[in-house]
Amino acid sequence: MTSDQLIQYLKAPGLLNQQTLPHLQELTERYPGFETGWMLYLKNLKNISDASFEQELINGAIRIQNRRKLYLFLNHSDDQTDQVTTDLASPIKDEVYDLIFPTEYRLEENTEEPVQKIASSIPHKPGKGVRLIDKFLEAQPKMPQIKDVESASPAERKTTQEDVNEDFVTETLASIYAQQGYYKKAVQIFEKLSLKYPEKSTYFAAQIEKVKHLMNN
Repeated sequence: MTSDQLIQYLKAPGLLNQQTLPHLQELTERYPGFETGWMLYLKNLKNISDASFEQELINGAIRIQNRRKLYLFLNHSDDQTDQVTTDLASPIKDEVYDLIFPTEYRLEENTEEPVQKIASSIPHKPGKGVRLIDKFLEAQPKMPQIKDVESASPAERKTTQEDVNEDFVTETLASIYAQQGYYKKAVQIFEKLSLKYPEKSTYFAAQIEKVKHLMNN
């Protein structure tokens, strides 16, 4: 898979299917710090409703700095990802090049090496709950800010950061459940988050109402 092919899948993630999955999985294993590879791998898992998606989402979120872009990329159909994929595709050639050819081994500036071969692909049908996801994005949900992190011990800072990462992923999973039609699971997650963060109970209550509205339509 060359950088041009990676860009193609960023622009048309619906092309990711059962045949592309092992290639992207191998890519993340070979280059665990390759954020774009992880985003494509997670999108591929979601496209085919793979059972390992939830666990891999947690693993991937640790490695991806901009989780907002990850959220947008996972929950938008091909015709809604233009801005996200443009932002991601711009530096991808340099990112792939840096991974494959460390500075001390570079011979030519225009060298391009395939990472691995890839099979042909088929279109993917968009999932349910698009209206709900759009409302999530319009609201721009954010997790609570962490106070006094600098004054905390290293162990406390690590625990706090892990909690934030886990809660972000949990909220993302709730929206994905709603998108896929698992409304009761989505409601349960929002209810737990509401109890954990009473200062955001109004926000989570609104999300629960949106999910229940989808259940009745």
